[in-house]
Amino acid sequence: MTRELRSRFAVVGSGAGGAVTAYLLARAGEPVVVLERGAWVRPADLRPDEPHALATLYQDGGAQLTRDLSMTVLQGRCVGGSTVVSNVVCFRMPEAVRRRFAAGGFELPAADLAAAYDVVESVLNVHEIPADRLNPAAERLEAGLRALGLEARRFRHASLDCVGCGECNLGCRFGAKLDASRTWIPMAVRRGAVVVPGVAVNRVEVERGRVVALHATDLAKGTPVRVVADRYVLAGGAIATPELLLRSGILADRAGTRASMNAGAMMVAEFPAPLDAFRGLQMGVYHETDGATIEQDHNPYLSFCLTQPVGVDRLAAARPDLYRHLTSVGVLAPTPPEGRVRLPRLRALLPRALDRAVLDARLPEVTRAAMVKAYALLARIYLAGGATRVFAPTHEVHELRRPDDVGRLDALLADPRAISGLGTAHPQGGSPIGDDDRRDVLTPEFRVRGLDNCFVVDASVFPASVEVNPLLSVMAVAYLASRHVVGRAPPAAIEEGPAHDRRRALGLGAAVG
Repeated sequence: MTRELRSRFAVVGSGAGGAVTAYLLARAGEPVVVLERGAWVRPADLRPDEPHALATLYQDGGAQLTRDLSMTVLQGRCVGGSTVVSNVVCFRMPEAVRRRFAAGGFELPAADLAAAYDVVESVLNVHEIPADRLNPAAERLEAGLRALGLEARRFRHASLDCVGCGECNLGCRFGAKLDASRTWIPMAVRRGAVVVPGVAVNRVEVERGRVVALHATDLAKGTPVRVVADRYVLAGGAIATPELLLRSGILADRAGTRASMNAGAMMVAEFPAPLDAFRGLQMGVYHETDGATIEQDHNPYLSFCLTQPVGVDRLAAARPDLYRHLTSVGVLAPTPPEGRVRLPRLRALLPRALDRAVLDARLPEVTRAAMVKAYALLARIYLAGGATRVFAPTHEVHELRRPDDVGRLDALLADPRAISGLGTAHPQGGSPIGDDDRRDVLTPEFRVRGLDNCFVVDASVFPASVEVNPLLSVMAVAYLASRHVVGRAPPAAIEEGPAHDRRRALGLGAAVG
């Protein structure tokens, strides 16, 4: 028997874009139902268990791959989406990116965008990471940057009462990380929104230029669900939203196009004294260089081993204390919007579990070159900071012990397939927005072309990579998009959520804890 849900608004996805949209709809007094494929995992449900977290919180248990199997694609699959497994690192969109978007028909007025960031950051309690939450390896990276006359900057992130446990990618069992599941979603629920986890939306039903229903499946029961609303918001992310459009036969000539990402991989260094880099926040210090960003990112042990050269793992097995001496830093570089989200070939012959859209993308030469240049700089930074050896980010072990060794990286990384742990946690595009009726999936009002009552508000709207960690930009753009989705201007200020509750209790106005 088909279960039917009815509401004025239906939002598909509860990540950065869907969560903000759901809250703003509920705040405006609109009935809204939020459909989420994943489970609703509360802090009390989490434990310091990497395999459990990967299986519970990540799409494909963290093993989602691009079409040619060359890169991992990390995405959350739970209420709150990828924000739950992110480090909640918060960057504003670079001005150069904003201008390029505007030139392509996606206008985000600078003053409006800045105001949106201000509102979102106040809810998320965005602040610079304090020194006592940095992991011990941050000091070594800072020392190396200073020795080379380079700037070391600390990340800004979203938290309240963070203990610096170093397990951000496993969710936050302390409830300190202010991801969407701790802010926008409960704020929306308090104002009347209904969140329905464990429901996968399979198809959009269209009649005469309007969406009339969503066809979904209750994953626990295996039974059909039909969702009827006046307006629909697709916010499943940069793969799921284009997939839904493609499965529904909506703009099949362009849905899934112009996909991009921030690609990256880790480089590991060994220091003579134990660092215990697993104590403190995974991400603390970064440096922006030409075409790439060097980001400190020390993963918990299992994830550390999965993203490192296999030989380093073997060395660690032979020398049990080696992990205490190691630290890792990632290089992150944007790709051009040349990828595409595709449905699998021969779908009719595949079992349901394999009938899934994939990101068809490879590492372009311009991105590989920027990464190699950044790795060479990072190796010199490590060595200047006191590292005894640096491991090239390759599948086989190649050690760099002196500055003269750094030149080997050009040859070692000439083929992208040689890069160990290559992947992305920032897929973007696939439902690009713009003013070209023949090219773009969305109108400048975030409406799916040809459909009066269907909008998209997630990372898939970006016509190219935002070039930095996109969480904050997705939320800020969702805030601006609400003018069209909700039909009224968003509030000039939002004073709800854990951080604002704390500020009121303390009589403060600035970020706390």
